[in-house]
Amino acid sequence: MSTSIATMEHTLQDDDGTFGLDTLWNPDGSSVLRAFGELDMSTRAEVVHTLDRLASNSARVTVDLSGVSFVYSGVANAIIDATYVHPGKIDVVAPARSVRMVLEVLGAGSLLVDTFRS
Repeated sequence: MSTSIATMEHTLQDDDGTFGLDTLWNPDGSSVLRAFGELDMSTRAEVVHTLDRLASNSARVTVDLSGVSFVYSGVANAIIDATYVHPGKIDVVAPARSVRMVLEVLGAGSLLVDTFRS
């Protein structure tokens, strides 16, 4: 019996630990972008770059915002924009009410999933 193991690639964490991104590559060709902390305007470029890289090289991308305490609307819009550049490839998990509200107000409620796709 063979076991498939995902590969973790640590992408970024700032010096004071208020922001970080991890990427997880799954054997099935999908990937996960896991963000944690505060996604403010200073993190937008890194989120855009990382999400574009994952979506360009993965069959499907799940953006896990479960560890995010704050999301700047510019970062939320960058995630939404990525779904237009990579149609049908990106889902968002955002259980925190504050993060969900920002995405829903921006018209991206359809991107939200309650659990990871298996």
